[in-house]
Amino acid sequence: MNIFDYFNYRKYLSDFYKHQKVVSAKFSYRYFAQRAGFKSSGLYLDLVNERKNITPALLPKFLKGLNLKEKEAKYFALMVDFTHASTAKSKQEIFEKMLALLPKSIKKLSRDQKEYFSKWYYVATRESLNILNIDENYADLARFLSPRITVPQAKQAIRLLHRLGLIHQSDGFWKPCSQTVSSGSEINALFVHDFQKQMIDLGKEAIVNYNKHKRNISCTTMSISPMGLQRIINNIDDFRREIIEIVRSDEDESVIAHLNIQFFPLSQGDNDE
Repeated sequence: MNIFDYFNYRKYLSDFYKHQKVVSAKFSYRYFAQRAGFKSSGLYLDLVNERKNITPALLPKFLKGLNLKEKEAKYFALMVDFTHASTAKSKQEIFEKMLALLPKSIKKLSRDQKEYFSKWYYVATRESLNILNIDENYADLARFLSPRITVPQAKQAIRLLHRLGLIHQSDGFWKPCSQTVSSGSEINALFVHDFQKQMIDLGKEAIVNYNKHKRNISCTTMSISPMGLQRIINNIDDFRREIIEIVRSDEDESVIAHLNIQFFPLSQGDNDE
């Protein structure tokens, strides 16, 4: 197992346990607790299932139980702080420290992902190349996107996507590759949050810029039970998967569109802090 493949210590602990069980049948939660120097054999599972957190007092014991080298131990400690961080700003600050410890290949992947999601038109440009034939005619790309971007921005987007290996030249034109920039859901969310904020802002502008025949923006405020809340979340996930299937089977594309799905509480629940 490579600890540097992880950004969430709970996921690392979960996989570490499974790996150790394969390596040694005698490995158990009790065995780990004895090796680490704490009494509760159920603590490990509580951490994995998010019922408890690793505290500063527990951290040295877990580092001992995991038998990590110095650099790995520093990374694990930062991973604990990253997982517990409550704001995007603090996660970003901790991530930069984690980044300094990552091997070059993983570090490059993480920086690439961060850059890819930093501008809405990078993602939109990649999708546009399924429709347009772009070689050096960056002005066509700039005019195609809405809101319009500048020619230098269009050129910058093409250069970035090429450097990331997300597009290639086919018959002299830039076309998308199947490769994606991905480095795990936890770190992916950190970068995607800023991208989502940009898209929400564009959604607000769409209310003014497009008539109702070209957009569908509505809202509903409701009172609902926790069970109903979860049912709606599950239905939204199912709907999003249906949309993806429509896109996959679609032909003769001519328009780039973006779907924002927003569903969130307007009150504090019984289990909220």
